[in-house]
Amino acid sequence: MKIFSIILGVLVILSWLFVMREYRNGNQKTIKAQNVMLVACLLTLLMTIMQFFY
Repeated sequence: MKIFSIILGVLVILSWLFVMREYRNGNQKTIKAQNVMLVACLLTLLMTIMQFFY
């Protein structure tokens, strides 16, 4: 379970870094950036729920 948590944490960090890069470049209205924002939010929510139970 720890390996899954570590991988999930890395994915959350990478997705939020990508979101920040897209917003800095002014591309926040593209479908790709919006999808990554959704994935970043869902991964963060999943990580929070896992932290609550484990």
